[in-house]
Amino acid sequence: MSPKDSQPHPVLPSEGLSKGFCTDDLWTPAAGRLPAGPVLAAIAQRVGAAWGMDDLHRRAVIGYNDRLRTTLGRALLDEGRIELNPRLLMAHPVELVPTLAHELAHLAVKRRYGRVRPHGVEFRAFMRALNLSAEATHRLATGSLRRRRRRYLYLHRCADCGYSFIARRVYRNYYCTACGPGMTWDIFRAPATAEGRKRLEALGR
Repeated sequence: MSPKDSQPHPVLPSEGLSKGFCTDDLWTPAAGRLPAGPVLAAIAQRVGAAWGMDDLHRRAVIGYNDRLRTTLGRALLDEGRIELNPRLLMAHPVELVPTLAHELAHLAVKRRYGRVRPHGVEFRAFMRALNLSAEATHRLATGSLRRRRRRYLYLHRCADCGYSFIARRVYRNYYCTACGPGMTWDIFRAPATAEGRKRLEALGR
């Protein structure tokens, strides 16, 4: 806990009422199954009510985004949209309600206070009202979900004289000195492996 956590926090209208708030009965985690839209909206309704925002669930668009990799969820503040990571949450369903509440808190903070620090004192007050952690990051294993960036090699071959070279990126502004600025390149791509380089070298002959 940092020294900032000891600063006074804004008093929420429902904070005194929600000291006994428990998220355990909002949704029961089930292996291999995630709640559909109506259930997500019902969770958001209960959370919003605890913050004195009875219409929060109607203002938020909540759904899953399977393109998310290592984050559990995110809130797109300007669009009022919350996206949840179905892969991580399927593996760790117990994290669904805290994650949804976390992202709802971002929307609620923006609505009540405007643009403030993403995980500042206002955000922590909303999470405290639900008796949930205000930590900004999770500690789940995500190594297998990280997208490995594939690297490529590019063969540049002069369309006029056949001169060629291989590079790790495309050089469209270069030109063949024999043919001048008006020439064009034929460009071929292959994985940045020994086999890929052999394939490009064969094309450049």
